[in-house]
Amino acid sequence: MSIRIGIVDDHPLVTGGLAAALRSIGGFEIAAHGATVAEARQVLVRDDLDVVLLDVRLEDGNGIQALAEREFRTRPAVLVISSFESSQYVAAAARYGAAGFLVKTVPLPTLVEQIRTVAAGGSVLTLEQLHTGLVRLTPRERQIVRLAMDGLGNKEIAAEIGGSPKTVETHLGSIFERFGIKGGRVELAIRAAEEGWLDIEPPAEPVGSAARSA
Repeated sequence: MSIRIGIVDDHPLVTGGLAAALRSIGGFEIAAHGATVAEARQVLVRDDLDVVLLDVRLEDGNGIQALAEREFRTRPAVLVISSFESSQYVAAAARYGAAGFLVKTVPLPTLVEQIRTVAAGGSVLTLEQLHTGLVRLTPRERQIVRLAMDGLGNKEIAAEIGGSPKTVETHLGSIFERFGIKGGRVELAIRAAEEGWLDIEPPAEPVGSAARSA
């Protein structure tokens, strides 16, 4: 029987090329497409699919966000495929139930092998990927980091959040210490942007969290 695949990617050339490549090999059926976070949510809960190839950066948000919001389930299996191998994306993919994380430059034979592995119920996450730390921020910390990335000073941030400059300073100090930031706001802004700290909004109460946790 063919492995039924859903592809969620907002680049038609990528989607078309990937679909054509898999069809040319045989044994695969492209049964669903999506290009937005809303469509990703729909594809990720389809019972008639074996594997979903899920892009990270979609036209309206982050594909892993849709995965994070999905009730815990093993089918369809999810392979996150991205142009950006940021540590936060890798960690979030593993944390929220993906069976693998690949960069889009992966050779086709490797992709085919991994699709077959996860379709059979296996995982292709490496030990390094499984042990990648997920940056966890409180809602207030996320708010402060976002405002700091916008270039606001402590007084301006305090005014935005209805707190005091001292409170902002305390939160930033805690963030710097937890994540080994030595270069102050500049390093914070660079790392938060490059690693995608704010791209995924963790669910307040992840369903099946005990099963997902390592």
